[in-house]
Amino acid sequence: MNKTNIILKRIMMAIMSFALMITGFSFTSFARGEIDLNQKGEMTIVYQYEEDANTTKIFSGLQVYAYRIASVTSTGVYSLLTPYDSFPVKDLNTITDSDQMSEASDWYKVKNLVEGYILYNNVSPDATVTTNEKGEAHFTNLELGIYLVKTNTVEEEDCTYTFNSFLIAVPGLDENDEWVNPVYTVAGRAKCEKKEKIKNHYLLNKRWSDSGYENQRPSSITVDIYRDGELYQTVTLSSDNNWTYEWEYVGSYKWTFAEHIDATLTYSVSLTENGGEYFITNSYNPPDTPDTPDTPDEPHEPDEPGLPDLPDVLGAIRDLPAVLGARRLPQTGQLWWPLPILVIAGLFLIIKGFRKNMKNA
Repeated sequence: MNKTNIILKRIMMAIMSFALMITGFSFTSFARGEIDLNQKGEMTIVYQYEEDANTTKIFSGLQVYAYRIASVTSTGVYSLLTPYDSFPVKDLNTITDSDQMSEASDWYKVKNLVEGYILYNNVSPDATVTTNEKGEAHFTNLELGIYLVKTNTVEEEDCTYTFNSFLIAVPGLDENDEWVNPVYTVAGRAKCEKKEKIKNHYLLNKRWSDSGYENQRPSSITVDIYRDGELYQTVTLSSDNNWTYEWEYVGSYKWTFAEHIDATLTYSVSLTENGGEYFITNSYNPPDTPDTPDTPDEPHEPDEPGLPDLPDVLGAIRDLPAVLGARRLPQTGQLWWPLPILVIAGLFLIIKGFRKNMKNA
């Protein structure tokens, strides 16, 4: 009776080993902690200007505006809010470039589209604060997500100071890849533009990237031109003026633009600058064509059951932009390395059991 029990136990171990080889054994890998969506966000942004190696100018009394443009889930997945979710931009969670000030950056494109919409539609900020005597803009009680942060220019007797707008995520990530709230950062370095009494020449030009789809172009477009965030002029561009507008203005200012275009047209928009010349490029995005249904295969005999292919990679880590302070979350899933050990151990026990039985026979 004991010999029979031993044999049955070893057969069961062999069956379990084989089952592990077929189905896999799940081991949970622990990911970064989840975001507590019940908390409110905080962020502090410092505004200053290094006049020289020994002197730093602090901007107190400066109004700073925050616009929430995207939400975030407990696992760190971002989604653009309405109406920004209708913009022709990449999924935020697939953007990997980090320098949003680079004109080639996808974050730069998102920022430009959002800021242009906000300026044109006079969107009210979600929060407004004034910098303190240390130049700190401290935001509290924020809904979590991604924010566009912008401020006004500062005009002094001999210099106009400007700060670039930027995107920031609340909460962010620290050097240990853990979520942190509140968020603390220094705004992009201010630009001191010397005031001049001569007229500066500017040019705005519309370019089209739509080879083969020229018939989809609108006959004209209108563009709002903003000087330091205030509407300066609205112009119409068409083939009649070679899609170009030129103007002159005394002094040095920050010029931004918001294009009006039919919402039914599928164009993505980008802006480049070269010494006072601004180029708005509209790229046509053809609509997706439906996939052709596959022809059913001829019926055939089912294959013999076999072992499934093991995946080469079960999880991946990708970097998100540093300005958002975030990296793509490690994925939880299955680890496969124990399988060969378990299979070999099971086979070893089977062989050992049969050897022992033969000796006892």
